[in-house]
Amino acid sequence: MSESSNKRMKFIKDLPNDLVEHITSTFLPIQTVLQNRVVSKTFKDAPIQSRDLDFSGIYSKRRTQLKVVRIIEGIFNQHKGPEIKRFVMSVNHIGLKDKILQWVKTCLRKNIQELVLDFSKAKKVIEISVDFSAIETLTVLKLRWCKFEIPGNSPKGLRLLKTLELMRTKVTKEMIDAIFNNCIHLESLELFNCRMYGVLNINAQHQKKFKLLVVFSMRNLLHIFVDAPTLECFKYGGYVRSVKFSKVDELKEARLHYNRSNSWPYYNSFKRVIDNMEAYTGVHVLATTNIFLEVIFF
Repeated sequence: MSESSNKRMKFIKDLPNDLVEHITSTFLPIQTVLQNRVVSKTFKDAPIQSRDLDFSGIYSKRRTQLKVVRIIEGIFNQHKGPEIKRFVMSVNHIGLKDKILQWVKTCLRKNIQELVLDFSKAKKVIEISVDFSAIETLTVLKLRWCKFEIPGNSPKGLRLLKTLELMRTKVTKEMIDAIFNNCIHLESLELFNCRMYGVLNINAQHQKKFKLLVVFSMRNLLHIFVDAPTLECFKYGGYVRSVKFSKVDELKEARLHYNRSNSWPYYNSFKRVIDNMEAYTGVHVLATTNIFLEVIFF
């Protein structure tokens, strides 16, 4: 053991037991807390106060979904801390809607800041009776296979939001406009496999911190228009679509993963690729598929 490790161990041993219990039960991630409770008599009966309830890695070959649900439910039943800063969960939601609602409501009462709900295991979108757009404390919201709505005049909710990720949910023009009108501190918007028809219009001209836009596998989109003076990185995955930028002087990175449509390699697809290239002339990093090479030698 190194000298620095010895010093840390000696420092911990010199602390009062109640202080050690408070630090480990409050500031360590929940899975570390659970491990400590198994191997240490000191922490076996210590109250659970962890602020970081990240259950994303809780699945293993020895744990069925039923076992995982029992663990999560037990943690919430025993949680004595005044705050839950982070809740990350990935489960099959079939048959668990009431439990999930109860867990989320507990997080809301304890000033949740980062909420990640991944229901992709079920392959079915869930609608939870929670108005996510009204949560005032959130800085990170990631909803996968979970319905999300935001009204155009939300006065308080999501004002602190920095990161919004949506997967497999319906997206409308009104929703996108409301996001940029209400989420004044937004830094990144990521849309994966979302249903939206026609045009995706990103109007972030009044945003001062918006840096990242990700659009992946949105098959029904025809055009993307981006007005975002502070945007630094744009990532796109899907069929070749028309992309137009306005006032994106800060754009430094573009990552374009073009898929082949049924019409490839016909002229219209090539033309779109060439037209889009004008938007990326000032970037420092351009990563893309070999479609660009095919366009050059077409």
